[in-house]
Amino acid sequence: MTESPQTQSVVVLDPSQVTAARAMAAVHGVEMEEVPRRGIEPVATVTLVLVGTAAAVGAVLHVLEQRKGGQVIDLRPGAPKAFYRTADVVYGLVVIVAVDGKVTVEIKEPDGMFGKVISTLPQLLSGGDSAEQVAQVVTKTYGSDVEIETTEIPALDGEA
Repeated sequence: MTESPQTQSVVVLDPSQVTAARAMAAVHGVEMEEVPRRGIEPVATVTLVLVGTAAAVGAVLHVLEQRKGGQVIDLRPGAPKAFYRTADVVYGLVVIVAVDGKVTVEIKEPDGMFGKVISTLPQLLSGGDSAEQVAQVVTKTYGSDVEIETTEIPALDGEA
Protein backbone atom coordinates (compact mmCIF):
# COMPACT_ATOMS: atom_id res chain seq x y z
CA MET A 1 0.00 0.00 0.00
CA THR A 2 1.40 3.41 -0.94
CA GLU A 3 1.29 6.37 1.39
CA SER A 4 -0.76 9.41 0.48
CA PRO A 5 1.31 12.43 -0.50
CA GLN A 6 1.94 14.88 2.31
CA THR A 7 0.85 18.49 2.16
CA GLN A 8 1.47 21.40 4.46
CA SER A 9 -0.40 24.52 5.36
CA VAL A 10 0.38 27.52 7.53
CA VAL A 11 -2.17 28.74 10.06
CA VAL A 12 -2.03 31.76 12.37
CA LEU A 13 -3.87 31.40 15.67
CA ASP A 14 -4.43 33.17 18.94
CA PRO A 15 -2.14 31.57 21.56
CA SER A 16 -5.21 30.42 23.53
CA GLN A 17 -6.25 28.22 20.58
CA VAL A 18 -2.98 26.30 20.21
CA THR A 19 -3.80 23.52 22.71
CA ALA A 20 -7.13 22.77 20.99
CA ALA A 21 -5.45 22.92 17.57
CA ARG A 22 -2.81 20.42 18.69
CA ALA A 23 -5.52 18.05 19.94
CA MET A 24 -7.44 18.31 16.64
CA ALA A 25 -4.27 17.75 14.64
CA ALA A 26 -3.44 14.65 16.68
CA VAL A 27 -6.93 13.21 16.15
CA HIS A 28 -6.55 13.64 12.36
CA GLY A 29 -2.94 12.37 12.23
CA VAL A 30 -1.56 15.79 11.31
CA GLU A 31 1.85 16.90 12.54
CA MET A 32 1.98 20.45 13.87
CA GLU A 33 5.08 22.57 14.34
CA GLU A 34 5.29 26.09 15.69
CA VAL A 35 7.17 28.57 13.52
CA PRO A 36 9.74 30.46 15.62
CA ARG A 37 8.91 34.13 16.14
CA ARG A 38 10.93 36.80 14.42
CA GLY A 39 11.34 40.35 15.63
CA ILE A 40 8.63 41.81 13.34
CA GLU A 41 5.82 39.36 14.05
CA PRO A 42 2.98 40.37 16.37
CA VAL A 43 3.20 38.78 19.81
CA ALA A 44 -0.57 38.23 19.88
CA THR A 45 -0.48 35.31 17.42
CA VAL A 46 1.21 31.95 16.93
CA THR A 47 2.14 30.65 13.48
CA LEU A 48 1.89 26.89 13.00
CA VAL A 49 2.70 24.58 10.10
CA LEU A 50 0.33 21.62 9.63
CA VAL A 51 1.76 18.60 7.81
CA GLY A 52 -0.25 15.55 6.76
CA THR A 53 -2.42 14.19 3.99
CA ALA A 54 -4.44 16.78 2.08
CA ALA A 55 -7.69 15.45 3.53
CA ALA A 56 -6.41 15.48 7.12
CA VAL A 57 -4.87 18.96 6.87
CA GLY A 58 -8.04 20.21 5.18
CA ALA A 59 -10.18 18.76 7.98
CA VAL A 60 -8.09 20.46 10.68
CA LEU A 61 -8.13 23.78 8.80
CA HIS A 62 -11.91 23.57 8.40
CA VAL A 63 -12.47 22.90 12.10
CA LEU A 64 -10.12 25.75 13.07
CA GLU A 65 -12.01 28.08 10.72
CA GLN A 66 -15.36 27.02 12.21
CA ARG A 67 -14.05 27.71 15.73
CA LYS A 68 -13.48 31.36 14.77
CA GLY A 69 -17.26 31.73 14.46
CA GLY A 70 -19.16 34.11 12.24
CA GLN A 71 -18.42 37.55 10.86
CA VAL A 72 -19.74 40.81 12.31
CA ILE A 73 -19.64 44.06 10.37
CA ASP A 74 -20.68 47.09 12.39
CA LEU A 75 -21.25 50.17 10.24
CA ARG A 76 -22.58 52.36 13.06
CA PRO A 77 -20.59 55.50 13.86
CA GLY A 78 -18.63 54.98 17.06
CA ALA A 79 -18.62 51.18 16.83
CA PRO A 80 -15.55 49.76 18.64
CA LYS A 81 -14.65 47.51 15.66
CA ALA A 82 -15.99 47.64 12.11
CA PHE A 83 -15.05 44.08 10.97
CA TYR A 84 -14.43 41.10 13.24
CA ARG A 85 -14.99 37.37 13.67
CA THR A 86 -16.55 36.05 16.86
CA ALA A 87 -17.53 32.68 18.25
CA ASP A 88 -20.66 34.46 19.57
CA VAL A 89 -21.99 34.26 16.00
CA VAL A 90 -22.38 30.80 14.48
CA TYR A 91 -19.89 29.94 11.75
CA GLY A 92 -21.50 30.56 8.38
CA LEU A 93 -23.42 33.65 9.46
CA VAL A 94 -22.55 37.24 8.69
CA VAL A 95 -24.17 39.83 10.93
CA ILE A 96 -24.14 43.33 9.49
CA VAL A 97 -25.09 46.10 11.88
CA ALA A 98 -25.98 48.99 9.60
CA VAL A 99 -26.51 52.60 10.60
CA ASP A 100 -30.28 52.03 10.58
CA GLY A 101 -30.60 48.34 11.58
CA LYS A 102 -29.22 44.82 11.61
CA VAL A 103 -29.04 42.39 8.71
CA THR A 104 -28.33 38.71 9.28
CA VAL A 105 -27.07 36.89 6.20
CA GLU A 106 -27.54 33.14 6.49
CA ILE A 107 -24.98 31.49 4.28
CA LYS A 108 -25.55 28.07 2.81
CA GLU A 109 -22.01 26.70 2.84
CA PRO A 110 -21.57 25.44 -0.76
CA ASP A 111 -18.01 25.63 -2.04
CA GLY A 112 -16.84 27.73 0.89
CA MET A 113 -19.47 30.41 0.29
CA PHE A 114 -18.93 31.87 3.78
CA GLY A 115 -15.30 32.62 2.96
CA LYS A 116 -16.25 34.09 -0.39
CA VAL A 117 -18.79 36.46 1.17
CA ILE A 118 -16.42 37.47 3.98
CA SER A 119 -13.56 38.22 1.60
CA THR A 120 -15.67 40.49 -0.60
CA LEU A 121 -17.71 42.34 2.04
CA PRO A 122 -15.41 45.36 2.38
CA GLN A 123 -15.75 46.05 -1.36
CA LEU A 124 -19.47 45.29 -1.39
CA LEU A 125 -20.28 47.54 1.54
CA SER A 126 -18.23 50.63 0.82
CA GLY A 127 -20.56 53.57 1.22
CA GLY A 128 -23.64 51.47 2.13
CA ASP A 129 -25.13 52.52 5.42
CA SER A 130 -28.70 51.23 5.42
CA ALA A 131 -29.78 47.68 6.12
CA GLU A 132 -31.80 47.61 2.91
CA GLN A 133 -28.79 48.73 0.80
CA VAL A 134 -26.56 46.08 2.35
CA ALA A 135 -29.20 43.37 1.85
CA GLN A 136 -29.68 44.37 -1.79
CA VAL A 137 -25.95 44.32 -2.54
CA VAL A 138 -25.38 40.93 -0.90
CA THR A 139 -28.47 39.40 -2.56
CA LYS A 140 -27.54 40.80 -5.98
CA THR A 141 -23.98 39.50 -5.66
CA TYR A 142 -24.72 36.02 -4.27
CA GLY A 143 -28.31 35.33 -5.35
CA SER A 144 -29.90 32.18 -3.97
CA ASP A 145 -26.75 31.21 -2.03
CA VAL A 146 -27.75 33.64 0.75
CA GLU A 147 -30.87 34.42 2.74
CA ILE A 148 -31.35 37.86 4.30
CA GLU A 149 -33.26 38.71 7.47
CA THR A 150 -33.49 42.34 8.65
CA THR A 151 -34.30 43.38 12.21
CA GLU A 152 -34.15 46.90 13.67
CA ILE A 153 -31.87 47.39 16.68
CA PRO A 154 -31.42 50.43 18.93
CA ALA A 155 -28.75 53.03 18.20
CA LEU A 156 -25.50 53.09 20.18
CA ASP A 157 -25.40 55.27 23.31
CA GLY A 158 -25.16 58.92 22.41
CA GLU A 159 -26.74 58.55 18.97
CA ALA A 160 -29.97 60.26 18.09
